[in-house]
Amino acid sequence: MTLLIRDAALVLADRVAPAGYVFIADQRIAAIGEGVPPDALVASAQHILEGTHKVLLPGLVNAHTHLEQTFMRGYSANRSLLDWLKNYIWKLQAAMDAEDVRLATTLGLVEAMRGGATTIIDHHKVPFSRRHTDVVLEAAERLGVRLVLARAWADRGANAESPDAILADLQRLFDEWHGAANGRIHIANGPLVPWRCSAETLRRTTELARKHGAITHCHMNETQAEVAMTLEETGMRPVEWFASLGLLGADFHAVHGVWLSDHEIKLLAEHRATVTHCPAANMILASGVAPVWRLLTTKRTKDANEEQGERDINVALGTDGPASNDGQDMFETMRLAAYLQRATTLDERAMPPRQVIEMATTAGARAAGSPLLRVGDKADLVLLDFDAAHIQPVGDVLASIVYNARGSDVDTLIVDGRVLIQDKRVLGLDEHALIAECRDRARHLARRAGID
Repeated sequence: MTLLIRDAALVLADRVAPAGYVFIADQRIAAIGEGVPPDALVASAQHILEGTHKVLLPGLVNAHTHLEQTFMRGYSANRSLLDWLKNYIWKLQAAMDAEDVRLATTLGLVEAMRGGATTIIDHHKVPFSRRHTDVVLEAAERLGVRLVLARAWADRGANAESPDAILADLQRLFDEWHGAANGRIHIANGPLVPWRCSAETLRRTTELARKHGAITHCHMNETQAEVAMTLEETGMRPVEWFASLGLLGADFHAVHGVWLSDHEIKLLAEHRATVTHCPAANMILASGVAPVWRLLTTKRTKDANEEQGERDINVALGTDGPASNDGQDMFETMRLAAYLQRATTLDERAMPPRQVIEMATTAGARAAGSPLLRVGDKADLVLLDFDAAHIQPVGDVLASIVYNARGSDVDTLIVDGRVLIQDKRVLGLDEHALIAECRDRARHLARRAGID
């Protein structure tokens, strides 16, 4: 199928083109240009989308969420992280059957897509059986979205799994799903938190992930209490401990990174790790404010095998799960990330709009292997409707994306050249029926979990 998007403002790597076109063929971006598309492209297009009063940008990467938590909204209010986990989230997760997970995940994927995400990293917390995990992957395959499933595990504490069971299921997932759905689905190693994982299993799972070219994705330094637990047991802070185990690298994702020491920031930079910032969850759980602007401006000297110069720490953006954010809107996430750093650094230069958009696109793409808005890349695109009272008039397109746009402004979402949302409607799905079924199912889940 060939598809032409024309007369839209284009968010390119180095500028915003006030009006231009993108031509998609064989799932990839075949041409990008400013102004009016050539007659030959118009004639060869099987479908044409009009972009008047719209802005086209690369698909956003939601670099950390827990999709099954759509059934757990609202429980984070007025609770600390550990209270919230032990008395609510872990109970609800333990009571979920595979059908609960299928419905909750499908709803979460739809919400994430409506929030502008074409790629989602799901830290999957309920791998109680093959079906509990496979239904997540099947839902992503059916909807057509790009998914990295980080198979969560803990071999210590409540609901711990045996190391051999963890390794066996990870190997199965790599064998059966890694690279599936035309390359849209990937598997990752997902240790939950340092204090619930043994050193040996961390080493073994990371080695397995690296064998398959996959990432390791772990909650790190989210709260002061968690840092203290690791420090007391190992004599090292979490990032320091992971570095001593050989786990850090360009394939490592440190999720949250709120309470990082100077030495830990240096280690993350030296190993070219990604930090995934989840501002909404950090705020609602009162975890603190991650030093994102400092991470973005921390430099490291390149080694002898690299070109001369310096490189910033890669910082991506995630919504976190609906239980600790209550929403999956990447535009809200961008806005909160910008506001938090401005407020806490007292630096009016912090987090310029292009930087924030790069965190949601380029940095996320580097972390998740997602395509961008370039000729030859897979066509993962978002078309935003800017013809709205809360956006117009537009003085600066990039500022309007970060400060004004909402998930409800996503007019069209395209993944692999396939239109998944058009005219603000999710295609191939009865969304109202899904919501009704999920509403009823979530009530039954709470009762089974013994939560009032």
